[in-house]
Amino acid sequence: MRKLDDSKEYCSYCGADLQGDQIPEEKQYHYGATHFTRKIGISSIEEDRIVKWQCPDCGREWERE
Repeated sequence: MRKLDDSKEYCSYCGADLQGDQIPEEKQYHYGATHFTRKIGISSIEEDRIVKWQCPDCGREWERE
């Protein structure tokens, strides 16, 4: 099993740490990550997917890449 990167993310507006709690090691492979995210996903019913992210601290939004 490959080692997953501990990818830290920060809000580009307020600098808040967006890395959430650690995912239990035995479940990390299924999530493809070592930690949950604090980002809030904003979805579109029409597109049936997340189209933007929102910072839980400052409330600013940015487009999903």
